[in-house]
Amino acid sequence: MTTTGGVALGAVSNTEDPKGLGRIRVFLTLSGASIESDWLQVMSFFAGPGYGAFFLPKKGDSVLLAFADGNPNKPYVLGFLWNGVQKPPVEAARQQDVRMIRTQLGKTVVLDDSAQGKITIIDEKSNRIELDTANNKISISSEGDLAISAKGTLTISAAQVVLQTTDGSVKADLSAQGMQLQGAKALKLQAAMIDLN
Repeated sequence: MTTTGGVALGAVSNTEDPKGLGRIRVFLTLSGASIESDWLQVMSFFAGPGYGAFFLPKKGDSVLLAFADGNPNKPYVLGFLWNGVQKPPVEAARQQDVRMIRTQLGKTVVLDDSAQGKITIIDEKSNRIELDTANNKISISSEGDLAISAKGTLTISAAQVVLQTTDGSVKADLSAQGMQLQGAKALKLQAAMIDLN
């Protein structure tokens, strides 16, 4: 049996595994000949029955291959490489502080360990969740609507609660057997017209 030591470089050619096992095919060069592999297993840092970390590459991405028992007929994918043409999603000046997951369309998770560090989840439409560690603040922002729902109890508790609207109106639709508004010192309702029915 012919064996090969070390590892080899390849390029992703197909990711649509007909068996849905998360395998890929790659182009690689063996013994001077360029060939397309069969479906290859991809190594993951976390894998189990129905759970784990799932990150498939895109066609053309660079891959690093190893060979089971040195057998060139048994390659598997160790991981993926940036190659100078395909560059990391984090600029050089921030690479010591930032850890990032970013999809091809721009859905991004950023872990920033700098002095002004934060955790940010953002999509390609700029919808955003941000945990600002430096300022001890959590922000949720939407370019469209924002919905919060609960099957049980929704509790909002704070030293101060402020409702602000950009169009000048606030609407509350409440359906309940009973409702109580109570102020420790005073309760003030003020409007051009108040209709109590």
